[in-house]
Amino acid sequence: MLAPDTLTSLVRRLKREPLVPGGAPVSHGRAALERLLPHRAPMLLVDGVHAVDLATGGVRGHRRLGADDLGFAGHFPGQPIYPGVLTIEAMGQLGLTLLHFVGRQTVDVGTSVTPAGVRAIHIHHASFLAPFQPGDRMTLHAAVVEHGFTLVAAGQAWRGDTLAAFAISEVYIDE
Repeated sequence: MLAPDTLTSLVRRLKREPLVPGGAPVSHGRAALERLLPHRAPMLLVDGVHAVDLATGGVRGHRRLGADDLGFAGHFPGQPIYPGVLTIEAMGQLGLTLLHFVGRQTVDVGTSVTPAGVRAIHIHHASFLAPFQPGDRMTLHAAVVEHGFTLVAAGQAWRGDTLAAFAISEVYIDE
């Protein structure tokens, strides 16, 4: 469990600047993501990873939102807005890739990599500042906050230069 002072400080940081402004450029698409994550369509909510910063424990990726994406049809008809819970899920999925990148201190994803067993256990904080709509590109950032028998990760979802959402979530790692 995050200490209240740690949580407050982290929320302030998430509001100010991108979590992963740099990092080693990489190009990991769907095939690599399916080796890193236990999710599959339609619940695989990350399209690619394009930067890994091993020094700071961060990763940057993206998701392109199509009009037919999960959630748009009923949220809301005539004025579609991507559901906040799916935005949290996308940030969380990107954060799960840190188990591989930071855990193994590599930016590569070998062909024999398999996803860790995980279970979401806690959302420490989530804020939604701007909506995502069909056609938007979510630029996702995630960074390790704490890593032990659970992983606490911070995430951000940007729409262009606008911070649209951020969250701090925790998963149990079933190793």
